[in-house]
Amino acid sequence: MEIQKLTVNDFEPAMALSEYAFQVVMSDEQKEKRRSQFSSQDIWGVYENGQLGAKLHIIPFQTYIHGRSFEMGGIAGVATWPEYRRKGWVAGLLKHALEEMNRNKQSISFLHPFSFGFYRKYGWETYVEFKRYKVPTAHLPSKKATPGTIRRGDPGLSTLKEVYSAYAERYNGTLVRDDARWENSVLVNGTSQKAVYYDEADVAQGYLLYEVKENKFTIKEIIYLNEEARQGLWTFIANHDSMIQEVTLQAPASDTLAFQLDNPRIQQEIVPYFMARIVSVEQFISQYPFASQDSPVQIVLQVEDTHAQWNEGVWQLNVAMNGTASIWKTSEPITDDQTIKVDIQALTAVLMGYRRPTEMARIGRIYGPEAAIKALEQAIPVRETYLLDFF
Repeated sequence: MEIQKLTVNDFEPAMALSEYAFQVVMSDEQKEKRRSQFSSQDIWGVYENGQLGAKLHIIPFQTYIHGRSFEMGGIAGVATWPEYRRKGWVAGLLKHALEEMNRNKQSISFLHPFSFGFYRKYGWETYVEFKRYKVPTAHLPSKKATPGTIRRGDPGLSTLKEVYSAYAERYNGTLVRDDARWENSVLVNGTSQKAVYYDEADVAQGYLLYEVKENKFTIKEIIYLNEEARQGLWTFIANHDSMIQEVTLQAPASDTLAFQLDNPRIQQEIVPYFMARIVSVEQFISQYPFASQDSPVQIVLQVEDTHAQWNEGVWQLNVAMNGTASIWKTSEPITDDQTIKVDIQALTAVLMGYRRPTEMARIGRIYGPEAAIKALEQAIPVRETYLLDFF
């Protein structure tokens, strides 16, 4: 198996593989857009007899975790021609990708799995889900007068970015969106209608990206920074009641829309979405903002990671009173009554905030003395995961 980095000269065979594997046919315009983005991605392929047989893309992103920006490697475009499958090529590409991301200091990685079980074998774990709603018009929230105003039309990218960033920082695992992300993915082709809620001081506090078509109001993004903006945006949506039969949207898994309706019997679905993986335990934890403590905390972690040997081993984690952390591998003898044993999947789920240490201990995903697990529980801030994007 020969792994090579793809260049723009490999664009055509790479796109042919993508179209076949993902069962899509791209227009010339779509292909040219992909071509322009090709060089900004780290793309690796497996060749046999000079032919591209499998590939994988590493897209450079940043993600918010507890309000801090982390470098993240987004795995996408994983594909193999059928005649080359069952040869372990994707496994080789994933291992190579981990080495590349570690070298590039991308301490965390996300991907959208075709199979959660498949990627768990290589250290990724579910980190986020969302709630999908279908709301009949008769069930929409009651219209409420708010002191602000709604303005339709294009408010300018800077306004959307400011509101989004303030919202996204409240969650773990949202993307830090640069202008290219907005223009090439979020606002692609200008198909979405836009509406912004401004408060009495004329400050944007929320926005909608949506479409009204065939009696359906499809919300692509609904972002609000406070309850006033939420009510204002939903009143705007409800004012379309003569034009539509239902509203569809997705929201954080903890969203309480149904509870706030007069008739909460609406269609709700919890959808497992993306997976995450800590690429480098040392890099990730060193920049991780733990909760402030009354006194310094010392925790010993025995990490299992068969696909990234630099993570495997026993780590001494020290959390200072202000929440800053230091971590290093230790060769000193450690007894079971001092150590939390955890694989990289469970450690990722816990530090991303998707699952709590005590819960993971209860279901047998981490092991250790009760006092140590309780200390880890108290050290990890509580924050929900969410992701609005797809890649």
